[in-house]
Amino acid sequence: MKRLTVTGTGVSVAIGAVVSYAVGVALGYRLLVVLAVAGVAMLAAAAVAVAIRPSVVLTRAVRPDRVTVGEPAEGRLDVRNKSRWPAPAFTAVDLVSSKEVPLKVRALAGRGRRAVHFPVWADRRGRLRLGPLTVERRDPAGLFAWRQRQTGDGVLWVHPRVHPIPPLPVGIVLDYEGRTTDNARLGTVTFSSLREYVPGDDPRRIHWRSTARTGVLTVREHVDTTEPSTTVVLDAHPSALDADAFEEAVEFAASVVRAVERIGRPVTLHIMGERPADVVATGATGSLDRLALAQPTNEADLVGGLDRLSSGGALVVVTGKLEPAAMARLSEQRRRFSPVVLAMIDPASGNTGVRRRPGIGMLIARSAVEATAAWHRMINGDVG
Repeated sequence: MKRLTVTGTGVSVAIGAVVSYAVGVALGYRLLVVLAVAGVAMLAAAAVAVAIRPSVVLTRAVRPDRVTVGEPAEGRLDVRNKSRWPAPAFTAVDLVSSKEVPLKVRALAGRGRRAVHFPVWADRRGRLRLGPLTVERRDPAGLFAWRQRQTGDGVLWVHPRVHPIPPLPVGIVLDYEGRTTDNARLGTVTFSSLREYVPGDDPRRIHWRSTARTGVLTVREHVDTTEPSTTVVLDAHPSALDADAFEEAVEFAASVVRAVERIGRPVTLHIMGERPADVVATGATGSLDRLALAQPTNEADLVGGLDRLSSGGALVVVTGKLEPAAMARLSEQRRRFSPVVLAMIDPASGNTGVRRRPGIGMLIARSAVEATAAWHRMINGDVG
């Protein structure tokens, strides 16, 4: 799509020229007529300048495509001049989550190529949309603007921060060397998640539907259900966690999930109010992708969600302020899970630290960092 527009400055100059000419002729002021003619000449010169347009093809790549909040990704803009004539200098305007990022591109020789590198800062968690990418050229006075939209929108996944913590000491693994899949007994292997293919993966595990949708070779990941498992539940109801507290809760939930994944044990993440179909449609392939998408919602039902969990292994519930009914229902989970840990994130709390109830370890913290410190104290002590 190509479009030539008159900028606000150009409109002002045009109106000024018309008014000056009309007043100059009516009142016999020659100077106003001269100013009007100068304005028209300026508009004509600007139109000629913008008429010299680059015939280029832009390709944008961002690596890595998954980063953590606060980390930059490296953007690379490859510019190719399709014409045998030199291309004038122009500005490539990219959109990063609806925020314009202008990139100056110098004049390019005929059939020439150039790469422009730029940082893409990920200052907030989420699935950031990149693009559309637009070629823009303006005259020196900024009276006219010519734009050509380029294709190739992209996505940058921004994961929540992960704080280093040890996993819960849950269960005993007999004669295991980490995770087993192919060698497990019949009926003990179950689907866990989707992830990007790496050399050495069994081609039979390629998930062709996800691969076709995302354009990235994706494989199914399985876990052995006989291994000690951990279930992590993230509350998302605004009555329990306000916007700031929810961000802290997401960070802590991500830390617990990654702690278990790093040692190769099975972990299941439940985000209350999450819609699986919507998550699949975004191309999310793992727990951190899902946590990047997580948002507070009134549809979150912690009490009902706890009743739908599969029993066994450890249970970690990350929430904020709890109603007495929810606390009572959580206490009942100690008959189904061992141990049970309740992490309550409340920025306004003045009574933080580790608390213990029969069969439950409780962490009360104002932030993910405080919850991490309390987790270390709990692990070094006795859970339940």
